[in-house]
Amino acid sequence: MIQDTYVFSKNHFQPDDDYYRDISDKVRINKILQLIGKDKIVLDCGCFNGEISKKIKNNDNIVYGMDASEEAIKTAVSRGIIAVTANIESRFPYEDNKFDIVLAGEVFEHILDTDALLKEISRVLKNNGNLIVTTPNTASLGRRLMLLFGKNAYFEASFSYPYNAVGHIRFFTKKLLSDFLKKNNYVINSFSSDVIKISNHRALIKLCNIFPTLGRSLIIKATINKNIPLDE
Repeated sequence: MIQDTYVFSKNHFQPDDDYYRDISDKVRINKILQLIGKDKIVLDCGCFNGEISKKIKNNDNIVYGMDASEEAIKTAVSRGIIAVTANIESRFPYEDNKFDIVLAGEVFEHILDTDALLKEISRVLKNNGNLIVTTPNTASLGRRLMLLFGKNAYFEASFSYPYNAVGHIRFFTKKLLSDFLKKNNYVINSFSSDVIKISNHRALIKLCNIFPTLGRSLIIKATINKNIPLDE
């Protein structure tokens, strides 16, 4: 059977209570929570098992979630998230101007039509609402060194190769992601990263705060201005 990104994600990502165990995950999640704050209506786009969504909810936010994995959504619902199974590459099951914040955490790298995804995110955001995006940094220090020595810098040839492929089909640098958001009428509020990774349990956090473009992840918060017509 020919797979698309939705089918792959639906079948590949099954709920795991210990999924976010890497040190970079912990740092990234803490930064997401700080960027979201409190008393917001939030959509976690690609919420997986609701582990991050629950942390957002515990900060006095109302949290909705959507994900391709039916089993993961069941877990998210059990955690008190208003979550539904949905294809985030199609129209979202929400009305216009509903959310104060949309979180797209580790999502854009999996999406074929990122133009359509960003338009849907913009549609459901309130004017001057915020989008928080996290995605792997193609220009991280680790990837730069791997490429320098002719090694594969965690790129994937297909949905099945290499053996630990997770369906990444897009690759971003800070400039590419920032320019993409700006083209779609977003104003960049902040950029940071999580860690300069040494291993799964060792990382340089302070150095990453000084040189975020070398970090494992790109973390951007941006505000949508709906009063400006989009360039077609």
